[in-house]
Amino acid sequence: MCARRAGADHPSVPSRLSTLDSSFLRVESPSAHMHVGWFSALELPRGVARLDAAALIDQIESRLHLAPRFRQRVVETPLGVGEPAWRDDPAFDMRDHVRVMEGPPLSAPAMRRAVDAFLSEQLPRDRPLWSLLVLPAVDRRRAAFVGKVHHAMVDGLAAVELGLLLFDAGPEATPVKREEWRPASDNGPGRVLLDSLADSAVEQFRAARRVAALGLSPGSGLRMADTLRRAAVSLAEDAIKPAPKSALNVPIGPRRTLVKHRVSMGRALRIKQQTGASLNDVVLTIAAGALRKLALRTGDEPADLRVMVPVSVRRPDDERGEGNRITFAFVDLPVSEPAPLARLERVREQMGELKESGRVAGTEILLRSVGSLPEPLKRRAAKLAASPRLYNLTVSNVPGPRIPLYAAGARVRSIYPVIPIPEDHALSFGVLSYDGGLHFAAYADPEALPDAGRLPAMLEEAVEELAVAVRPPGERVPAPRRRRGSHSRASLSSGRAG
Repeated sequence: MCARRAGADHPSVPSRLSTLDSSFLRVESPSAHMHVGWFSALELPRGVARLDAAALIDQIESRLHLAPRFRQRVVETPLGVGEPAWRDDPAFDMRDHVRVMEGPPLSAPAMRRAVDAFLSEQLPRDRPLWSLLVLPAVDRRRAAFVGKVHHAMVDGLAAVELGLLLFDAGPEATPVKREEWRPASDNGPGRVLLDSLADSAVEQFRAARRVAALGLSPGSGLRMADTLRRAAVSLAEDAIKPAPKSALNVPIGPRRTLVKHRVSMGRALRIKQQTGASLNDVVLTIAAGALRKLALRTGDEPADLRVMVPVSVRRPDDERGEGNRITFAFVDLPVSEPAPLARLERVREQMGELKESGRVAGTEILLRSVGSLPEPLKRRAAKLAASPRLYNLTVSNVPGPRIPLYAAGARVRSIYPVIPIPEDHALSFGVLSYDGGLHFAAYADPEALPDAGRLPAMLEEAVEELAVAVRPPGERVPAPRRRRGSHSRASLSSGRAG
C-alpha cells in the first residue's frame, strides 16, 4: 500500500467504522475480549524439524498491502462526532504482532497451554487490532499457529479470508509483488473530525436516496415495510421474553480455553442427505446434542436454549475482509429433546420458518438504523444485543476452503474458528468446514465452565447418535477412519482433540 489514506483511491473501502463494527468495541471489557480468530495445526514435510517461521513472517509482510487494515489502528473522533476511524499506524512494527515461540518441540499439553494463554490476552487498542502466535515445532513432526483479529475489524467469514493470506494452494509459496508502504500523514484530529462529518453527510444522503427509491415502487415499499415490521416484532419478542436461565450465563473472567473436535464431512453429509436437512441444520443439531450431554453431566435438567446465529450478508462485490457484513438470527435449540431425529426436525422447522419470514433481512436494516441514535443509546443497544437476556450462546458455522492449504511449505491439517464470548456468556461454538471435515471449536471460560474439556467426546457422541438414527436397518456400521495425528476417545474426553 502506498502512502495514501486507505480508501482514498478505493471509494468502496470506508475509513470509518460502521455502527456494528463499533458495537464490538463498546461491549468489550477486561473479562470479555472481542477478538475472532483461528487455530491451525500443520504437518511438517519429511526431514523438516521446525516450521520456517522467518519465511512465514516474510510472507505475511509481503502480503499486508492486500489487507490494509492490518497496518491501521482505531482513532476516536474528537467530541464523539460519529464513529471511530481507521488510520495508518505510524509506529507499525511486525514484531508487535507476530510472536514466535522458540525452544525445543512442545508437547501437545504445552501447545494447548500456550494457545489458551495467547487467546486469553486482550488486543491493545494503541496499535492495529491483530496478533499471531507461531509454534514452529510440536511433537510428532507438527507445527501450529493461532491468530486473533478484533471483531470490530472483521466478521467470522472475513477473518477466515484474511487468514488465507497466510496460506498457499501448494507447498511452494505464491510469489506476491511487494509494495512499498509509508503511513499516511493525514492522521491528525482535525482530519479525523472532517472525515467523520463528511462520512455522516454521505450516509444521510444514501439513506435519503434509499427512501426515495422505495417511493418510486409502491410494491417494494410495502414489502420493505412488512419486512421491517416483522423484524421489529421478532426482536421485540426476543427482548421482552428473556432467554432461558442457563448455567452457561454466569460472570466470566479473562481466561479462555479452545477445545477442538473434527467431524468427518462424509458423516455429516450422510445425515444431511438421509434427512433432507441442510448442513447448517445438522451442525446446530450436533451442538444441541452436545449441550444436552453437558447439562446431564453437570446434574442440570436439559432445557432448550436460545442461540444467536450470525448470518453473512456479504455480497460478492463487497470489499474482501473489510468490516462486518453480518446480521443475527435467534433460534431455540432443542436441548430438552431426547430423540436425535426429533431434535434435527425441530431445528429444520425453525430454520425454514426463519428463511421464509424475511426476519433476517429486516433485522439487518434495523441494525443499520441504530447508527442514527445518540452515543449513550448506541452503547445501551450494544450492551443489550450482547446480553444473556437476548441469547444464551453463539453457534457460528463458517464455510471454509475446500482444497488443502499450505503455510511455509507445511500442510495445513486443521482450521478451528474462535468465536468471542461477551460478558455473562461462558461458551460459544464455532464450526468451519475444511479438508473433508467439520472443525468444531468450543471457546469457553474454563473457570466458569469446568467441564468444557469434555465437549469433544460429547460432540462425537451427538454425531454418532444421529448417524445411528438415520442408518438404514441392517446396514453395516463402518469403522471410524483414523487420520494422522487423530486422538483416541479417551484423549477426547479430556479435551485433547485437534
